[in-house]
Amino acid sequence: MAGISAKKPKPKYMNACRNEVYAVILAAGSSSRLGRPKQLLEWRERPLLQHALLSAAPIFEQRIVVVLGAHAETIRAGIDFAEARSIDNPDWQEGMASSIRAGVQALPASAAAALFLLCDQPLVTSAHLQNLLQAWQTAPHCIVASHYRQACGVPALFPAEYFAHLLSLKGDRGAKPLFKQFQDSLLKIPLPEAELDIDSQADFERLNMKCF
Repeated sequence: MAGISAKKPKPKYMNACRNEVYAVILAAGSSSRLGRPKQLLEWRERPLLQHALLSAAPIFEQRIVVVLGAHAETIRAGIDFAEARSIDNPDWQEGMASSIRAGVQALPASAAAALFLLCDQPLVTSAHLQNLLQAWQTAPHCIVASHYRQACGVPALFPAEYFAHLLSLKGDRGAKPLFKQFQDSLLKIPLPEAELDIDSQADFERLNMKCF
């Protein structure tokens, strides 16, 4: 009939419901090289962890889990978590894998995927996280990882079918063993902004020089 346009077929990625994807911010480390909690390190008038929350909030809204460990109460006193949920990782001293496990365990059964990010990559923005999410929506059974320094790393998104593998991780290498194990199901998204993570005072000074 005139005046009625034919319905366009829904793209395949619409089957991957972004409203069931959660952000997990890993912020449990002791910042031993820096000498003070990096989560509260002020940059552009906000703590680093606050920047991570602000990057995730426009996309994930209430679907944000923050994993704390060392200095947890001090960090809670200095951060506005808004609608994000903070949890404690009692095993934070074991390394990053323990925080990944804690984050997965905190997700609801309905979670379709989880995007893991760090609190100390301040150049990673909402737009970067959106790119990762959109890549996953085109291939909802794939792991989507950021690619920098000629390797894959976080931020990285894992579909729920990989949660059991995340729960089996040990040590301080994070999810890197899974990138290798499932390389045939891995989407690599270039993200040079993730190269700069803040582990030391020299890193922080490099950040300020880069953004001057």
